Amino acid sequence: PPPAQLGALGPMGAMGCKCSYEEEKAEDSMLAAPRTSDDQVLALRDGAGAAGANQDFKQSVAAVRQKQKAEPSRTFKYAISKVGNDEKLGFDVRHIHGKLEVVQVFAGGAIERTNKDAEGRTPKGEQLLMGDIIERVNGNEGDDNQMVVECRVKRDLAFRVTRVAAAS
Repeated sequence: PPPAQLGALGPMGAMGCKCSYEEEKAEDSMLAAPRTSDDQVLALRDGAGAAGANQDFKQSVAAVRQKQKAEPSRTFKYAISKVGNDEKLGFDVRHIHGKLEVVQVFAGGAIERTNKDAEGRTPKGEQLLMGDIIERVNGNEGDDNQMVVECRVKRDLAFRVTRVAAAS
């Protein structure tokens, strides 16, 4: 399906619509993040080509699903702070019934940095992974478009996340 657009005509936040929020334009009444020339087109710049990137993506998805099979469904808090106002979170989400499903985490974003920090702690901290469902962002709940705006304009973010165990 085509990406969901904030403020576009037609159904917003329709089930299953993908949204790379950093590339969407907000209505004039909403604050928009400044757009740069390197907006989330980082995956293919390493020279690996589309086939290699696609294979890497499939392997990443398989690894996440394998890890999810070993864990029961659970809800947790995930806190993230952007280093500066220009730092991108670096993820792609799908709008589903007022929630956001994490479709991809990009290299070089605040989420990847926060995940690496969590991995290095003892005990390990929570990480945001593909397939996780973001239910709330800084108190905004039930309105996926407002959650995207919150991610775009705020430097400090607190997510409530549900990780659904994969069916065997």
